[in-house]
Amino acid sequence: MDLDLKAVKQQLRSRIMEERKAIPDKRRSALSAQACSYLEQLEELKNARAIMAFHPFGAELDILPFVDQARARGQEVWLPLTLTAEKRLVPYRYSGPEMLKQGVYGIWEPDPTRAEKAELSMLDAVLVPGVAFDLRGGRMGYGGGFYDRFLAALPRRPFLVGVAFSMQVVDEVPREPHDIGLDGLVTESGFFQS
Repeated sequence: MDLDLKAVKQQLRSRIMEERKAIPDKRRSALSAQACSYLEQLEELKNARAIMAFHPFGAELDILPFVDQARARGQEVWLPLTLTAEKRLVPYRYSGPEMLKQGVYGIWEPDPTRAEKAELSMLDAVLVPGVAFDLRGGRMGYGGGFYDRFLAALPRRPFLVGVAFSMQVVDEVPREPHDIGLDGLVTESGFFQS
């Protein structure tokens, strides 16, 4: 990656993370609830057998109400375990908060001793976290490349939807050849198809 692009991404990442952190808790909860209601209405998610989600961390949009609702509908929900040394994500079936442990960066993630590995061939949809998104399927994560590697290795492409506050949407996310585009984005303002 050329240094200019790296610098541009780093500046964008820092700016958006600072602005996102500044959202007051009460407002964050209200915006998260609105975004979850849009997630619940998405046909691609309603019809999914298995959905890989993420446990919100720091100032991320809280998707746990959607996760609980999907489980109540009888859907399988997975959460990823981050293996930093191997630079990869391994999804496990989410059975409730008791199967979680605090992992890398303080993120709650599956405890392999209390969780069942997910069957990748069943994966129909992935809720993808990130720092910045555009409305053309562009996404910028936290810089580790975990999601791009995970998605590139799947046996077939699931429905990929980014989840973020609308303040995380930019005109254009700087993209690289290995970046995997999303099918859409959900914010508190609705669903935007890429």
